[in-house]
Amino acid sequence: MRSLMLRLAGFTGAPILSALAPFIILPVVSRVVGDDGWANFSAGQSIGILGMVGVLFGWGIVGPVRVARATDVRERALILHESIRSRLVTSLIAVPVAAVATYLVCGPSYRWESVFVAVAMTLGGLTPAWFCIGQGNPRGLMWFDALPKLAASLLALPLVGLTGQVAWYPALLLAFTLPAFAIHARLTAHGDALGDARPRGLLTVLRTLVPTATIDATANAYGSTAIPIATAGLAASEASSFASADRAYRVAVMAVIACGNAFQAWVLDPADPDPLRRHRIAIVAHAGLGLVGGAALALLGPWATGLLFGEAVAAEPVPCLLFGVAFFFLSATTPLIRNVLIPAQRYRYVFIATLAAAAVGIVTMITGSSLGSPSIVALGVAASEATSFAVLVGPGIGMLIALARERDVSPPAAPTT
Repeated sequence: MRSLMLRLAGFTGAPILSALAPFIILPVVSRVVGDDGWANFSAGQSIGILGMVGVLFGWGIVGPVRVARATDVRERALILHESIRSRLVTSLIAVPVAAVATYLVCGPSYRWESVFVAVAMTLGGLTPAWFCIGQGNPRGLMWFDALPKLAASLLALPLVGLTGQVAWYPALLLAFTLPAFAIHARLTAHGDALGDARPRGLLTVLRTLVPTATIDATANAYGSTAIPIATAGLAASEASSFASADRAYRVAVMAVIACGNAFQAWVLDPADPDPLRRHRIAIVAHAGLGLVGGAALALLGPWATGLLFGEAVAAEPVPCLLFGVAFFFLSATTPLIRNVLIPAQRYRYVFIATLAAAAVGIVTMITGSSLGSPSIVALGVAASEATSFAVLVGPGIGMLIALARERDVSPPAAPTT
């Protein structure tokens, strides 16, 4: 239990810093760009997240599991080496696609700055964060992911405020994060660490990633498209208010990611004699986090967004309530996906769930946008997460029951002499 507490502390600190980084600069950005520009800039960030998923191409899902199960340093270096090669290729596709999509979705106000931030966030897919999670290495997560983002925001804060040029933020984000990613790669996946191990061919690596990449892309199709859909259909003031609610939700989601990061390597530790107990602890913790975090978003969202981003773009109560519902279901579903179904290679269940969630969520969001209703767009986010939970809770619990039965019928260990 002490090791779990240390993991929780370490893996909570780094993601909180990552979450704080945009919060430091976004209140200044929202006031510089105004009502019209805020929705565009937020759309650029959301499209950049989708682009980042394209660069990762499934490594964010399968990578931590592979690293956690690796038996030595050489095997982990080989995994990182394969991922770097594949992500450099996928970035050549994802970066221009994200740039063009942002340009087409956004209005004229701060359009090119929004494109720039989309490109910067897309290249965030080169992060080694997933590798550090699989290692159970919160220090690496801090040095190579959280601190560069925090430094970029802290330096951009006075520059954006004094010059009124929001392009400073994506420029500094690239200037700090890309060297950090390169340093981690040099330290971890250099030739000496690989030894005589030979990585698989690039096409082979990409083919094996297709199932998890499809799941990740489908999940983010409903997870990160809310702002672009709202921006395309709502009035500028309504889209900006909705963007504030979505920003608060995305930052809150970092708590779910931190909790999942802390538990994943601990739950999947092959040396643990009672994995079922660890599964139960993780599920209860995520459910509790979902209840507390969802209530906080629903009750405090309008006040907090008005304080941070300005009263002109403060979130409305109903979208905040619906984002709170989405937060609960997202948190409750996370341990079923990350600790139960993906490690057991039950990709089909997860893909079906994400496909159903995307269908329900995107249709609802587009309907809300066409009707000019930010509340219906937010309902689409909540409905998608609830759909995912409804599809996965049965298979997830079924696998845990099977694990319990397997433990009950397994023969006792031979006595030692």
